[in-house]
Amino acid sequence: MKIRRIILLAVLVVGITITSCAYKAEYKLPLHIKKIAIPIFGNDTYEYGAENSLTDAVIESFLTDGRLKIVSLKHADAVLQGGVSGYGKDVLSYDDYDVAEEYRVYIEANITLKDLTTGEVLFKEEGMRGDTTIWYTEEALQPKETEAKGKARAIDNLAKDIVNRVMRGFPTAKWKRGILPEEEE
Repeated sequence: MKIRRIILLAVLVVGITITSCAYKAEYKLPLHIKKIAIPIFGNDTYEYGAENSLTDAVIESFLTDGRLKIVSLKHADAVLQGGVSGYGKDVLSYDDYDVAEEYRVYIEANITLKDLTTGEVLFKEEGMRGDTTIWYTEEALQPKETEAKGKARAIDNLAKDIVNRVMRGFPTAKWKRGILPEEEE
């Protein structure tokens, strides 16, 4: 009986050791970046207030993430700048009477992350997109939603995507072509 317990304990220890080594979270930002500034984004659309809503959502997402401290520009190690570049809604489906019942609400932004210590642009992406689906009819099996509710959800989705891209790594144009940094000459 003792031998079975010892074998079971040994298998359990080996299993835990193997699984704990299999997952390792990697922090892709340079180690000296601990504080980030996020000025109010610009807005190149006619959607009033989209820049404020997206800036607030990005700040909230960084606060929720908790790995970087949000500070003023003069105390920051990096700055995240952005601008709302697109907003709209597209019809996804119609009911039997050709009345639109399902929409995709989307918001797009151009984002740049700059290391203030080195002056290097760490991340730049145009057309990052957050979207969501809303139902806009009483006839649908889904509850009716307003465009404002869909806009808020799309903004929140984009903000979370921006934070994930900044914290988990940011593809460069060379990475997109399949050339990894260590392969450069």
